[in-house]
Amino acid sequence: MNERLLIVNADDYGLTKSVNEAVDELFMRKAITSATILAPARFVEEACARAVEKKYPVGVHFTLHREWEGEVWQSAAGENAGMLAPNGILQYDAKEASRNAKPIDVTRELSAQIERLKSLGCIIDHADSHGGTLYGINGRMFFINAFRVCKKYGLPFRFPKTFGFIERQTDGGKNTLLRAAHRIIVGFAALYGIPLLDDLITNPYPIEKIPSCEALCAYYERELSKVKAGVTEVFMHPSKPDEALDALTPQWQKRIWEYRYLAEGDFLRFVQKEGFRLVSWDALRRR
Repeated sequence: MNERLLIVNADDYGLTKSVNEAVDELFMRKAITSATILAPARFVEEACARAVEKKYPVGVHFTLHREWEGEVWQSAAGENAGMLAPNGILQYDAKEASRNAKPIDVTRELSAQIERLKSLGCIIDHADSHGGTLYGINGRMFFINAFRVCKKYGLPFRFPKTFGFIERQTDGGKNTLLRAAHRIIVGFAALYGIPLLDDLITNPYPIEKIPSCEALCAYYERELSKVKAGVTEVFMHPSKPDEALDALTPQWQKRIWEYRYLAEGDFLRFVQKEGFRLVSWDALRRR
C-alpha cells in the first residue's frame, strides 16, 4: 500500500466541559476523525451522550491514574481494582499507581473501563494509553494486559510498528534498550493478533519548551512531511479556553493552541496539500 492514511485523534474526551466542547466542534468541522474517552473522568457521561447521538468514532483512553491531585476519579473496577485504586479511587501519581498494581488489577480495570463506555452506549473502535502507562514505562509490562483486553474485545491498540515515535518522544531514542523494548512490544502485539499503527505523532514538549503557537504547528507539519506510506495517527489534546484550568496548570495553553490549530483549518489544509487521506480507526481494523 503506497497511500498515506491519517487518523486525527483528540485525546481526553470527557476530561472537562471545555475539552468536550472543543472535541464536539472539531468533529462537526470534520477537523478530527477520532477521539478517545477517559472512562473514569468527571464529564464522561456528557462525552458519551454526544458521541452516541452524533455517531462519533471513539476509542477508550485507558488510564491507570487520575489527571489532577484534587480530583476524584472512581475506578471502573471498584473494589476489584486492588492496589491500583485503594478505596476505589484512582491514584494521582502515575508511577505510584504502576509500581503498586498487580497485573490482574490492571486487566480488571481496563476491561471495566470498556464496559463502562459500552454501558453508556458507546461503540469502541480502538484503545490507547493515557500518559503512556501501558507502554512498559516504570518497568511494568502492562502492555501485555492491554493486549489481552484488546484481544477479548477485538480492538486495535495505539502503538507504532516503526521506531520514529520513540525517537521523537525521547529526542533521538539512541538508547539501545528503548529499541529492544519497542521490538518486544511490537512482537507481543503480533503474538496476540493486535493491529498496530505504522507511525504515531504528537508534540512531546511541555509548554515551557514551545515558544509560540506557530512553533507548535511547525512541529506537526515538519514531522508529518516525513511520514511514509501506511496508517499514521496524529493525536492532540484540544480544549477551548478555560480560566480555571489555565490557572491550575500552564500546560493548558498547549491544549488551546492545538484546538485553534485544528479549528481554524490550518492543519487540515496542510495534510490535504501533503496528500494524506483522512480516515478513522476502522481503516486499520479493515486492514
